Amino acid sequence: MENKTRILIVDDEELICWSLKKSFEQNIGYSVNCAYTGDDALRNLVENKYDIIITDLKLPGVNGVELIGKIRRLIKDTPVIVISAYFSETIMNDMSEYDVYRCVSKPFEISDIISGVKEAMAGRVKGISDLGRQDI
Repeated sequence: MENKTRILIVDDEELICWSLKKSFEQNIGYSVNCAYTGDDALRNLVENKYDIIITDLKLPGVNGVELIGKIRRLIKDTPVIVISAYFSETIMNDMSEYDVYRCVSKPFEISDIISGVKEAMAGRVKGISDLGRQDI
């Protein structure tokens, strides 16, 4: 049996979770779980192993920056892609410190997220600094 790539998507906007989940599962065959709060994401991470995490920054409960910090304490090497409409220089510094793989501004094209995930899985790019913050 082939192991599917497993993705955790964390966003309080159900439509974004649903759209990304549908795209990854139906078009690529990845396995996707969604969490709608930072707290739900942390519970999910304790129970499951993921190959990649996609998260928003503005979340109820544990916010995205806190979530990424906790993720890095739990798992060091899982690529994290951040999607948000609220990037600032301070947040970008935090993302660099937490070795976030890529930051993508909302609104985004699903194809941009898919290509970012495929690149992360292929291990072509290491860390946000190598991207020249091109997605911001």
